[in-house]
Amino acid sequence: MIYSYVMTAVIVIISLVIQGHTSFDSIRFAGVKPDLVFIIVVYMGYSFGSFNGEVTGFIGGLLHDSISTSPLGLLAFPKLAVGFMAGFFGRSMVKSNILTVFLIIFFASLLKGIITLLMAYVFHEAMISAITSVILPEAFYNAILAPLLFFLYDKIFQKDLEQEGYI
Repeated sequence: MIYSYVMTAVIVIISLVIQGHTSFDSIRFAGVKPDLVFIIVVYMGYSFGSFNGEVTGFIGGLLHDSISTSPLGLLAFPKLAVGFMAGFFGRSMVKSNILTVFLIIFFASLLKGIITLLMAYVFHEAMISAITSVILPEAFYNAILAPLLFFLYDKIFQKDLEQEGYI
């Protein structure tokens, strides 16, 4: 299990480095970038349960807050909440299907976007137009990348998944 914690930390840090680098801005689609940290949060919750999803979401969100200009916690809480929800419902769904992974990430991204929008409203930085201009395009972008990343993460965490009886 130590292996999965170390690998999760490495993946989150690599994702943050990639997201924070200026060359990552060149792959913007419809003005948004994918949230790589969010995809690993959903994967961890989905594959290893709500506790792992919550912890990965909280730590990954705080680290994401630290490299962004957002107030501390604005990105951490939605990732924590969605990590919990992914873990709560995750093991009851089959993830070997690409369409299932696409839909899970799409709806989880919508939920994260709405929670973030509500929290941004508290900080007086919210605009309802963000639903169509930011949340929906990011949800599609995350959903398109997720099957490939889930496949990669399944290979990385294969031993732990076999030990848990999920492969």
